Amino acid sequence: MNKTPFLSYFKFTFFCFLVLPQWLHAQGYAIDIKINNTTDTVAYLGHHFATNRYLDDTAKVVNGHVLFTGAQPLTSGIYFYYSPNYYFEFLIGEQQFNMEVTPPDFVESAHITHSPTNEGFYKLQAFTSSIRKQSKALLNRYDSTNNETEKVKLNEELSKLNKQVVAYQKELAKAYPGTMLEKIIRLMQTPEVPEAPDSVTDKKLFNYLYYKNHYWDNIDITDPGLLRTPLLDAKIKEFLDDVVIQRSDSVIKEVDGLIAKAKRSHEAFRYLLITLINKYEASPVIDFDKVFVHIVETYYLTGQADEWTTRETLEKLRQRMNMIKPNFIGNDAPELSLWDTLGNEVNLRDINARFTVLYFYDPDCGHCQRKTPVLYEQYPELQSKGVEILGICTGTDEKKWKDFIKLNDLAWINLADLHSQTYVKYFYDVRSTPTVYILDKDKKIVVKKIDALDIPKVIDQLLEQEAHQ
Repeated sequence: MNKTPFLSYFKFTFFCFLVLPQWLHAQGYAIDIKINNTTDTVAYLGHHFATNRYLDDTAKVVNGHVLFTGAQPLTSGIYFYYSPNYYFEFLIGEQQFNMEVTPPDFVESAHITHSPTNEGFYKLQAFTSSIRKQSKALLNRYDSTNNETEKVKLNEELSKLNKQVVAYQKELAKAYPGTMLEKIIRLMQTPEVPEAPDSVTDKKLFNYLYYKNHYWDNIDITDPGLLRTPLLDAKIKEFLDDVVIQRSDSVIKEVDGLIAKAKRSHEAFRYLLITLINKYEASPVIDFDKVFVHIVETYYLTGQADEWTTRETLEKLRQRMNMIKPNFIGNDAPELSLWDTLGNEVNLRDINARFTVLYFYDPDCGHCQRKTPVLYEQYPELQSKGVEILGICTGTDEKKWKDFIKLNDLAWINLADLHSQTYVKYFYDVRSTPTVYILDKDKKIVVKKIDALDIPKVIDQLLEQEAHQ
């Protein structure tokens, strides 16, 4: 019997078992980590996505050694090792590499092979850590001195450190072109504004426009790797909050611009719409409800978000928009007719005042109980400036309402809808108490949703604006 074929088959099969895992790794990922002096028995591999973190893999830790492997490549981004004892981050650019670290200083102790991207990433972290220590020492000296000359010198030293950081980042970006590290560095940097031409008369405007218009140079907001960092999310919010002029029309223009860029990627488009709808629905800026409504009308109610938005969510967004839209700054205040303590109907349009304050409160509300008497102390002075206050109870318990009025000796115009006939809370978007609206003499909304105790200050500002018109 000829045994050669059998032996050849055995050798070939054994060779396949040796080679197959390496072939799988070549197609997927293999991250080999050694942590010295650890008692970990299990570890997790995860990644950032904007402000959230997600787990990708779990592996056993044996004598400080852990191997994360998978048949499919990981998407680029900032990833992390997590265990009950330790947490540290690294980049996914290369899919197979080794790391050895010794706690507690993971940055200084890191030894990395087969990943130039992470070698550069840890160089950046080490340099940044060194600069941060120097900056902290300078800031401590700055805070402890009253010598103005010394403060000027310390500021100059801090400025030099900042320039060192920028220069080092540029150096690293050039050394690692096209890598995840270069992309992250570009996110960290800000536009360098050149000297304005001599023909430019408004230098500040030139500087601002150049900075804003070049803010996104060399940054692709659809890059899956950048989405898997906390840095892109922070940069978008910094742009909208600190760079763009804080007026609703200006913000809407830039929001549309960002969304247009994101449309090239389903993932980026979804992330940006969800992030922006949440941001502007809850914005504390008075006029930014217009941004929220614009996003709902332009993108959600036109079907562009149907793939990931349920009908229930769409209906909630529609209802929320319908509550907000009638109350935009500059709109006529919604019709309002309520009843006083004697049962007489009082119409908002019959109130003759330079400014009318609608103060919605609930007798059971702790904030209302604390703030109402403080506000009422200012009522006589506000009246002398042509201001009338309508104290509007949002509850339906007549006894509680009248007891609250008596307790605080409230002599402003006290109104309520004890039988819920007018839907006043819906039309004025009263979701919590106290809620404040300030109307001008024509009953147009000029200010809303401010703190009740800020009413006197805001009235003075409005009067000053009138005087300069």
